[in-house]
Amino acid sequence: MKNKLISLMITATAFSSMFAGDFISQTTAIFLNGKDIGKIEVLTPVEIVEKGQSLTKIKIQGVVADNYKERIQRSIPNAEVFVVFNEDVDGNFVFNKKLEDDYGEIWHEASGVYEVDSKLITADEEALYDQAKKIYEESCSACHRLHQPNDFTANQWPASLQGMIDAGYTAIDENSLNLITKYLQHNAKESY
Repeated sequence: MKNKLISLMITATAFSSMFAGDFISQTTAIFLNGKDIGKIEVLTPVEIVEKGQSLTKIKIQGVVADNYKERIQRSIPNAEVFVVFNEDVDGNFVFNKKLEDDYGEIWHEASGVYEVDSKLITADEEALYDQAKKIYEESCSACHRLHQPNDFTANQWPASLQGMIDAGYTAIDENSLNLITKYLQHNAKESY
């Protein structure tokens, strides 16, 4: 019994460390060789390559559409945006593998190493989720029943939120909107 308990604890620790990581705490500029090349979205998972005093080198992985190289997103079926580039430049990332979606569109697994403000990297994903949930509940329940995050897919949430803002039903600053969107996308129902 004791050996099973120890084995279970080791497995649980290994499993939790597989998903532990660092995240961007607010949407911010990203740099490549000292040049501002775009922005990285809040709650984007990152791998720290080299920690610096003011800037930290991070690695981001996702997919890029062959015909629209101005952003890196989570995956083909999940359009959660990780990075938006200022320009369509091939040097912004490295293509790792060619992919094709169900419609014949060509995509690429892509990764890049960039610099970001060291103060904007956090391992406390839950604090960001708590903050997003609070803003979402306060902003979106005043007019209607609050939708559960899994009422929509990750791809549906951005347009739904933007529609409420465009209609004038709520006023949310850009950082709060980005945080709420990511919280809802991370807890959305699967798209098929």
